[in-house]
Amino acid sequence: MKTWDAIIVGAGPAGSATARHLARAGLGGGALLLDRSAFPRDKACSEYLSPEATRLLARLGPAVLRSVEAAAPARLVGMKVFAPNGTMMCGRFDAQHRYPPPRPYSFALPRMTFDAILVESAVQAGVELRENVAVDELTFDASGMVNGVITRDAKGGKREALRADLVIGADGLNSTVARKLGLARRGMPHRVAFTAHIRDVVGVEDFGELHVGRTGYVGMGPIGDGVTTVALVLPLHAARRAAARDPHGFVAELDRFPGLSGRFDPARFVREVLVTGPFARWSRSSVAPHGGALLVGDAADFFDPFTGQGIYSALRGAELVAETVVSGQGLARYRSLRRRTFSGKWILERLIGLGVGSPAITNRVVSRLARSPDRSDLLVGATGNFVPARVTFTPRFLAGLIA
Repeated sequence: MKTWDAIIVGAGPAGSATARHLARAGLGGGALLLDRSAFPRDKACSEYLSPEATRLLARLGPAVLRSVEAAAPARLVGMKVFAPNGTMMCGRFDAQHRYPPPRPYSFALPRMTFDAILVESAVQAGVELRENVAVDELTFDASGMVNGVITRDAKGGKREALRADLVIGADGLNSTVARKLGLARRGMPHRVAFTAHIRDVVGVEDFGELHVGRTGYVGMGPIGDGVTTVALVLPLHAARRAAARDPHGFVAELDRFPGLSGRFDPARFVREVLVTGPFARWSRSSVAPHGGALLVGDAADFFDPFTGQGIYSALRGAELVAETVVSGQGLARYRSLRRRTFSGKWILERLIGLGVGSPAITNRVVSRLARSPDRSDLLVGATGNFVPARVTFTPRFLAGLIA
């Protein structure tokens, strides 16, 4: 039986980027990329690439960045946040501070297009891709180390055992790899996202918009060709009552937000409403207890859609996997690299998540930021991943948000 250098489970941004980095490091003929779907395929997502993601795409290879640009994505120049009381703050990427972004804008494009670009880049680098293949089980050696997977053909049901020196779980929020390793955990708050593509939304500009309500929030922004992606995020109890899978029900939920009422036409939906969640799932470790496997992207940590960290963390995590494999220093190095790279993001993410869950806090903070454009720019830059998160943790910065 052939033993692969690496089997990557999941061909989304985390999996495809990991596969391409490994191929460019010399593992092209020994890397196998598996996905239960066939590409191109759609995905419930905010479809926002933070400004720093541009730099990560360039490191995947100039051809990858050129392909993204050729796909005619929207270009966002900043973010607007609307509090429940209607107050609005605005932060720009190209701001007057010491942390310039790679470009004065970020990209936003459909996941159907973006994911296909990354999958193709991995295949072109020499990675073998098998679509419509689900991973049902992991296999272990006598010491408990992961040494392969058992797959099932999604169409015919045929099962196959595959061996690998390393199994990489890049299979998203409900990661099979994380569950089979006993690492998957659930936390609070439980939220569900309904995402839609809607044409000719009234008032859309070259900004992303975040609308916080008494119950839940909405993230939206253009993704090119006159289409806006809209993500409605609700607590699980409210999501169960909402009729948001239907365009009319979806728009009715959006109309509950003062800054969104009347901006959407149910007849202008260009894709069915997709659902993902509940969120607040995480893994207690990014590496297998006895070695042989690791997790990357949403399989390792799921970031709340409010801050748009998902694609950035997938692409940056892929780089850390490749750095670990090439170094030959063991999986403990990967865990250390992740902690060093993402710890500030984790703290910022959780602080923002707590604030979004409290209308009173959101009203207060957005009101302060509306009167402080410099702080707004820094905070938006930190969520855009090109301003160090630590900048927003200083006593002076925090005091300006709540004093």
